Order: sequence, then C-alpha cells, then structure tokens
Amino acid sequence: MLETLNLLRNGVSVNIVNSAALPAPAEFLSPAEIEKYNSFKIPKRKADWLGGRYAAKTLLASITRRKDFVNIEISYDNYGRPRAAGLAISISHSGGLALAAIKQGTGNLIGADIEMIEDRCAAWYADYFAPGELRGNDPSEATKLWTIKEAALKALGLGLKADLRDARFENETVRFHGAALERHRTLGSPAFNVSSFVFKNAFWITAVCA
Repeated sequence: MLETLNLLRNGVSVNIVNSAALPAPAEFLSPAEIEKYNSFKIPKRKADWLGGRYAAKTLLASITRRKDFVNIEISYDNYGRPRAAGLAISISHSGGLALAAIKQGTGNLIGADIEMIEDRCAAWYADYFAPGELRGNDPSEATKLWTIKEAALKALGLGLKADLRDARFENETVRFHGAALERHRTLGSPAFNVSSFVFKNAFWITAVCA
C-alpha cells in the first residue's frame, strides 16, 4: 500500500495512497460512509471515492493524533468543500492514486489536484486553456497548469462546475475570470499560495491555499 506524506512549501500537508491497496472499508468508514460507498455502481468511481476517504482520514489521523478512523466524519461546507475536525480538506484522484490535502492554521481555503502526465488530444487543450496560455503542447507543462487550475477552482468551491479557462496562472499568480472571478470576490479576493511538484515522474500534484 502506497502512503506518502508530504509537507509542501506553502504549508499544505498532502497524503497519497494507492486506491487498489486499501484496508477493508469497514476498518475506516462509518456506517453512513459504507452505505454511500455501496451506492456507487461504477467500479472506478467506487475505488476513487474509497481511496480519497482513506487518504483524508489517515492524513487527519496524523495531524490530530486520532486513530478512530471510523469516527472521523468528513462533511461539506456550503460550497461543497470537504471538512473534518475543524479543518478544510481537498481530495483528488488520478491513475489509481488518491490524494488528500490539509492546511492547518488560519484560512479555510484549500484546493489540491493530482493528474497523470500523458499525451492528450487537441480538443482537450482547446477546452481547458485560453488562447496563448500555453507555450506549445508539452504534456508535462500542460498537466502541471491543469492541476493549478483545478486546485484553485476547488478552493473556490467551484471545481469542474466552472470553466477551467477562467482560472489562469500568470506571472506566478492565479488570476480569475468569469464566474470564478465572481466567487473569488465573494470570498474576499484572497491571494492564493501555489505549490506544485512531480510525483514518481508520472504525475503532477498542486495544492493552493489562502
């Protein structure tokens, strides 16, 4: 079972687990979570959700010193962002891995994303990037930028409900447009601290916080 804890330079703690090598669900899910888990019909969705819960609960346990995983309840705020034990959480999945991220201390905005580096079609670039946003079609650079966009939109409580072209990373700063800009202003226009790294030479991971 892969379980890697990292503390990023922006103070975000991340935990990465292999969704195919987890303990039995009853060892860490509450009865309500087991019911939710059993409601998923698509195997990949089921595995991703389970991996995300395990990544989040083991990370929370390492921070709070709690070992009663079953009793660690993950809820959601008004914007649909996960929370537990008074801490904001972000969860992501890609390529069989699940990631959870937590930022301790002041501020409750956090978003994280993990994506596998791979070649993608021209339509993908057109859907997610504004004209001139990328220099060329390098898969690694595009994947990194994609994780920054998704992480920032998750922190706003929008996720993929927003147009990814409305979140741009310019001059080391996340800038918003459209619906994302409106939400950013509603939240007080916080400045996001961004940290990205390559994992296993195959994934980009980004966490943003404010």
